[in-house]
Amino acid sequence: MTDLDLEVDLASSAERTDLHDPNQRAAVERTICTMPGVLGARLVAGFDRQVDELHVLTSLERQPKQTVRDVQTLLMARFGVPIDHRVVSVVQLDEETTIAATARVIIERVATSRAGLTTNAEVVLLDGDERYTGIGEGAASPQGTQRAVAYATLHAAHELIGDECRVDLEGITVTAGLGQAIAVSLLQVRTTRETITLTGSALVREAEPDAIARAVLDALNRTIGEPAP
Repeated sequence: MTDLDLEVDLASSAERTDLHDPNQRAAVERTICTMPGVLGARLVAGFDRQVDELHVLTSLERQPKQTVRDVQTLLMARFGVPIDHRVVSVVQLDEETTIAATARVIIERVATSRAGLTTNAEVVLLDGDERYTGIGEGAASPQGTQRAVAYATLHAAHELIGDECRVDLEGITVTAGLGQAIAVSLLQVRTTRETITLTGSALVREAEPDAIARAVLDALNRTIGEPAP
């Protein structure tokens, strides 16, 4: 995808994407996150124009001006959304110095239990010889169990993330794609300067809770280190 060599589909460009629709806006943000070097994106829809603000978090591998041009091309080609380069802000993050040890972080254990109307989850992360345990709670339902595991994963990762940013779970689901069950997470990361959207995914290999934890860690690893195995 060098320089996002995309052809503009005039037919799709003619259809106006409704960025005030949370689902369509999230789809645009997720697509931006597939660009090389992009770690997260947060879009603010406008009224006089479709995009009032677009905040993009990138690694150091691409120049900000190139990122802005790529975002303009992507939005027009894929969604038919014209955007002024002046509304795009790019923040570069040196991932290697954020939390160096996190490249070794793995999920050691995921456990769930039910007590009445409540599901309890426990996730243990292993970083070298250090263990980080998180707990989460949700309703005694499939979706509640998913959220309990996601909360437990975030709780366990809190010390690795640090106090410089706040991470909130926006959504977690298991969906079907290409004949596979896939866990998908959506997180909001807030710092004093930016609010960005991160996504992560993981194949459901055996137990669904394990895939949920890996999907959350995959999203977090866009900020705190290498992708989880």
